Amino acid sequence: MSGKTIATIYFYLISAVSLALIIIGVFNGVNFIINSTQYDKYPTRYGLVRDCSVYPMPYKVAIPADRGEIVTPLDEEQKQQKERCEKQIEADSKQHHIEDIKNTITFTLAGIILFVIHFPLALKNSQS
Repeated sequence: MSGKTIATIYFYLISAVSLALIIIGVFNGVNFIINSTQYDKYPTRYGLVRDCSVYPMPYKVAIPADRGEIVTPLDEEQKQQKERCEKQIEADSKQHHIEDIKNTITFTLAGIILFVIHFPLALKNSQS
């Protein structure tokens, strides 16, 4: 195999990989647009839906076995747990939003740059 053939295969291979990166970037962009426009709040990663209204659940406290009581948290503790839950969901949603933007830009831009550089060289090597 000559060096020219190897170079042509390399340039076409990188061009194909760059097209795959562009497709992944467009896919991420479509997901970002749908998530931004179709939901009231941007969804969390993997579409996990958590409802903070069920928090806090009653929890058991280590007490002597003969009493066997279940103690529920105080109202103040319940409010704090619910606030922490809501803050965590908001942080997860914001992180997912940022990651979607980052992935869309990164994959699309990297794919376009690689394609613009390698595909013309692949055509040039295959024609001459």
